Amino acid sequence: MELLNTLMILGPALCLGAARPCLAQSGGPQAAEEVSAVVVYGDDKLVDGGDPLTDDRLQELLDSLCGLDPAPDDLIRDLQFYKRFRHMDDEGMTALIDSLFELEEVPYALVNEINLYTSQLPLQADVDRSAVLAWSPEVARPGAELYGEWITTRPNPYGPELSARDTLLQIKLVDDALNADFAMPVPPIVTSRFGWRDGRAHNGVDLDLEVMDPVRSAFPGVVRFAGVAGGFGRLVVVRHYNGLETYYAHLHRIKVQSGDVVDAGMMVGYGGSSGHSTGSHLHFETRFKGVPIDPSHIIDLTAGRLLCDTLVLKKTRWSYAAYPKGTRFHTVKEGEHLSAIAELYGTSLKSICQLNGLTPRSRLRVGQHLMVADLPDDPAGPASGRMAQVR
Repeated sequence: MELLNTLMILGPALCLGAARPCLAQSGGPQAAEEVSAVVVYGDDKLVDGGDPLTDDRLQELLDSLCGLDPAPDDLIRDLQFYKRFRHMDDEGMTALIDSLFELEEVPYALVNEINLYTSQLPLQADVDRSAVLAWSPEVARPGAELYGEWITTRPNPYGPELSARDTLLQIKLVDDALNADFAMPVPPIVTSRFGWRDGRAHNGVDLDLEVMDPVRSAFPGVVRFAGVAGGFGRLVVVRHYNGLETYYAHLHRIKVQSGDVVDAGMMVGYGGSSGHSTGSHLHFETRFKGVPIDPSHIIDLTAGRLLCDTLVLKKTRWSYAAYPKGTRFHTVKEGEHLSAIAELYGTSLKSICQLNGLTPRSRLRVGQHLMVADLPDDPAGPASGRMAQVR
């Protein structure tokens, strides 16, 4: 992104985007001496808080401020400027940033807000420089270098400090050289997706099955937890050599125990409706360092195959933004619709909907960011993964 280079040479510089991202490892030194940094000028921002403004919150603020008497004209002007900035292309962003530093009095609160926003944008150059997480050499306890202690008594024993130092990294999901493949745990019939549901976070996807249908491991790894766990009911957690952990919940019977080595496609249990469940289904989760990741950003949940061989994880304040490597990002402009955006990028409407959790009739917001990636139509295509033989 050319904007990054422009921001770096402005005087004073807006951001230090060239710093090398790092992946923190448990119990060991930091993987790189340099880390990503965001330069701010004092403590002033347009609003309190450490996260960039969302589109909805920005509009709510503008609406409420305009209703005050007297209205804070300077703050409203800066927020309106910031709103325009978020909808511009790189060239427009650069021109407006240049104009800020030509003012007699630089609006540093606005500069800080812009800096925080641009620091959240996924830049391809940053992705290319980021660390690729090596497959764990620990055969019996994979991921020990990332997770530390091997805990078999709790499904999620990790605190936020485990991922606090992560910035941007890549996870190689499958590996030909190691004969490490992917298998869909059950047929891909989605009954409930990742996200908020009934006022609480739904940290996985629900996949339809009948009681006693076989449930299989998605990737090769080692069973870390196998037992009953509250609302999960009968649960199996597998730690994989690629660094991810997967959860298989509401099982009727568990067929493995902690320490068992499993391959992709190997059965870990039989489907059921144990725990907090209103009917037979598999609750399937993908996590990294205990943080839930939307499985639909890893797996094509209509075809039952991987979206990519490599997953990009960008650390946010509380979680990870996850997307297939090579994903492009589109900012919705006024009057655009999903079909036109798909045509613009030479991809399919189905692809954009699947990756962003939308339907063809979903309403778009101006300024909304959409992930754009090509989904393979050919089951034998490169991103389909080398589907493991089920056992």
